[in-house]
Amino acid sequence: MNKEEISLFDEQQFETHDKKFELKNVIEDDNLIKSKDRVQHHGEVFTPKWMVKKMLAEPSIQEKLHNLHATFFEPSAGEGAFLKEILHQKLNHVDQISNKTTWKNNALWALMSIYAIELLEDNLIKAKQAMMDIFINHYQAFIQKELSSNTDLYKSAKYVINANIVQGNTLTFKNSEEKLIEFREWIPYENKVKQEIFTYKSLFNNDDINDVNANEGQLSLFGDIENDDSKASKPVLITKVYEK
Repeated sequence: MNKEEISLFDEQQFETHDKKFELKNVIEDDNLIKSKDRVQHHGEVFTPKWMVKKMLAEPSIQEKLHNLHATFFEPSAGEGAFLKEILHQKLNHVDQISNKTTWKNNALWALMSIYAIELLEDNLIKAKQAMMDIFINHYQAFIQKELSSNTDLYKSAKYVINANIVQGNTLTFKNSEEKLIEFREWIPYENKVKQEIFTYKSLFNNDDINDVNANEGQLSLFGDIENDDSKASKPVLITKVYEK
């Protein structure tokens, strides 16, 4: 074998059809109770995965899970049992309807449709991280490329999760800083998105003049909120939503 043949052999690139990234199952902790103290003081008992799946299997819920813009709200998120499964199933739908060009936008719209409140900070941190992990896993399995924390997509996904999954008490409508719980509504605008801040309290009967977007009458948590463009932010590309 001559020198040229050896060089060609050493530099040869062997192709493989094996995927570098595989879609993982949503892993759940089987412990439904952290401590008796937390049960007594906060009524904290987590929902088992089999029950989450059964509840989400209802035909009317499945229809919503196949709608990128249909919103879900979890008033007591815990460590995110429902949030994780909802996001996982929504992203399964995104995987089915998207190509590598449209996946990012569709996935962010799916993420923007999921809202939650959690009282306890340690649970909140775990729920947010779990949602980010699921988002990253779906991206990498579909695109077959690592999602860097320096990318616009990563930064936008993290921004949306922080805006939609928040600390607070659903009974008092306030967070630990005694401020009204706030969310962002994500408004499609041509091929971009606008943000409009509203409070959790504004979804219910109230005449609080200090409330943002207070409404007369009760709104459905899954319904449409009337948009006031004067209160909405300037439209931006959905993958750059973190830039506000």
